[in-house]
Amino acid sequence: MLRSRSQFFSGVAPDTRPVREIVAEPPPSLQFHGGMADADQAPTIEGRTAHAKHGNAEFAEIECQRRKEAKAAGIDIGSFVVPSPPMQPFATEFPVKRFDNRAAFPSEVFAWLRGMRSSRILSSTVQRELEDENVHLIAGSGEELRVRELTQEGVRVAVGFQHDMPDDQGRTWRTEAVLRRGAIDAEQDVIRFRTQCLAKRPGAFLESPKKPFLIKALLKEGWGGIDGEIEVLDEPLWLEDDDEDVALAELILDGEASRWLPIIYVSATEGDRWLLTKDEIEKLAYDLGGVAHVVVEPNRQFSFRLKASCDGRNVYNGTLGIAMPHRGFIRRFFLGIRFPDVASIVGDIRAAAVGLRGFMPSVGWDWTEMQEHVLRNQRVALRGSLSESAADELFDDYNKQLNDLQEENRWLKEQRHSQAVTEIAAEERDPTTEGVFQGVIKEIYAGEMADRIRLAARTALTVAESNGIDGRSVAVWEGIVERVPRSTGLDELLADLERATKDPKRMANEVTAVLQRHGYHGKSENRHIRLEPDDGYHGLQNITVPKTPGEIRGLKNQRKQIERTLGISKLP
Repeated sequence: MLRSRSQFFSGVAPDTRPVREIVAEPPPSLQFHGGMADADQAPTIEGRTAHAKHGNAEFAEIECQRRKEAKAAGIDIGSFVVPSPPMQPFATEFPVKRFDNRAAFPSEVFAWLRGMRSSRILSSTVQRELEDENVHLIAGSGEELRVRELTQEGVRVAVGFQHDMPDDQGRTWRTEAVLRRGAIDAEQDVIRFRTQCLAKRPGAFLESPKKPFLIKALLKEGWGGIDGEIEVLDEPLWLEDDDEDVALAELILDGEASRWLPIIYVSATEGDRWLLTKDEIEKLAYDLGGVAHVVVEPNRQFSFRLKASCDGRNVYNGTLGIAMPHRGFIRRFFLGIRFPDVASIVGDIRAAAVGLRGFMPSVGWDWTEMQEHVLRNQRVALRGSLSESAADELFDDYNKQLNDLQEENRWLKEQRHSQAVTEIAAEERDPTTEGVFQGVIKEIYAGEMADRIRLAARTALTVAESNGIDGRSVAVWEGIVERVPRSTGLDELLADLERATKDPKRMANEVTAVLQRHGYHGKSENRHIRLEPDDGYHGLQNITVPKTPGEIRGLKNQRKQIERTLGISKLP
């Protein structure tokens, strides 16, 4: 049931490939700062204040005001350093297609560097220097490039690089990647990326790096492999309304559709649309290529089919969800108090996906792990020049220390991953059905729980004074009434019922179809259709729909009766 978003690429890369015309990558001071207009200018107080977070903005603002007051009084209080926000490295890994040509990956790396305006590391390098197994280049600006290749018995096991780019703000932007052969799947390789911002002088303003352009270049060239059931690309996977893709959506729900990357699932709204526009969905997939898959439902009918097959555990009605390998959905994103507009949803879901992928356990090698394997390989090569006992003692002592450190590092990574998933999943808590009240009862439409809680708060306020309710409770109820919005799912259900009761000839079939999507199943009985609530939809009553209704007024009465039975006629 493998689904691919492009034809599987096969073939061998040529030994010599011309430098592609790629979009020039901005220098690190521009690429990662995300707001500076001049790469040669150090960040101003205002610039740093704009980027400060987690309490730093408040500190910087106070300090700026203090400096202004001191300057007005003719007092020189010297310089100060705005504290740096917590810096999170960028990391991801994903499967790639196997290229038997050993020059394929280094050629991509060199093309990436040549397309970087600020890089000078390859300007005077001769070709033969780049063909060595161990390459170490240093430019006059301090830029460094290391390339290592590990071969065993004539077979390439891994190839990787580490690139350091200093800027004029006392920082070094480090990018590392290791391509490891057949990490789990013998038919595919795995590549792991890691970028980080390192301080080279006290007070340097550190920032979290963005995804390196090299990932985009690799995916554009067709390197993406198969992650479980989905191909790794930088474009969305548009599901089709068929049984095969419903089954794929169920795998996503259960956390079994991918092994390497999280999945952002975009559910459909009424009219076969989505909360995001098609361009916004494609932009999200492009930004998260190599970090997360973006999977899109075709229509609402698909959503209803999935809901029926998975007992209502799916995200629907425009909600976006993040599904993790082996865990399924851990977070949902929808318009409401937490996310008042689409832009806030897109920004948060992008950050959540990057954060989750960065903390996931790794199968590929980091640069340090590759160095370890290179050292082990050298141990075998040195056995002839050193006595066996001396070599064994030297390397065994080193390996023992290294293994202890790696075990501790592995444990810390697992703890960080577990904590990151828990924290992001904990943000799911919200004063609506998608939060603390989720699972209390099955909803007949998305947002029903929030609507009924708002009705309960509104009703309670009318009797609060006569029952001597305390002021705090009243304030909470007033906040719910004022701030919890009426759900779009309620408006859609009312509109569906109105459309279904317009044509007397089609009314029975149309009403039955609507109610079957909202917790009912039908049983035909002569001149009437009896609709009964599905299991788990407590509190609903049976609804009888005549197959041959009367005049138009009878249609309206029928609709009103259904609304009263569903308990939605009085929802504010």
